[in-house]
Amino acid sequence: PDVFDLYAVADVPEIQVEVDEGTTIEALVRRDEVKEVLINLVENGRDAGARLIVIGVKRNGDAGATIRIRDDGTGITKEHMRRVFEPQFSTTSSGTGLGLAICRRLVEGWGGSITVKSDVGEGTEVTITLDKKEATSGGGLVS
Repeated sequence: PDVFDLYAVADVPEIQVEVDEGTTIEALVRRDEVKEVLINLVENGRDAGARLIVIGVKRNGDAGATIRIRDDGTGITKEHMRRVFEPQFSTTSSGTGLGLAICRRLVEGWGGSITVKSDVGEGTEVTITLDKKEATSGGGLVS
């Protein structure tokens, strides 16, 4: 909720959250780090001109969760896709190029994985997969 409150006063982008009713997700992560990852990904969508960002959270049986962040922004070219996780790579003049590199480091520190798919002119989807196993960064169990 903290992440979404930051954007509640903005008209664009609209942020929707999709979680099945009654779903409880448990993963070994740090709450502040999850917030940092989500803010980075929402900001990337804003920078890409997204009018809608959808954050979906789904339980993976007893083994963790999948978080998908989809936007309808400009998308990322195939040429740039190869470099999106490189530190200091940015397609915008205002970006530092650290956002996705930091997201990857944090997610992998939780023992998870992060992938990016994108279509130019249609948007981008980032998928984070988390296991319920012990994280390498010493995160705590957050639900």
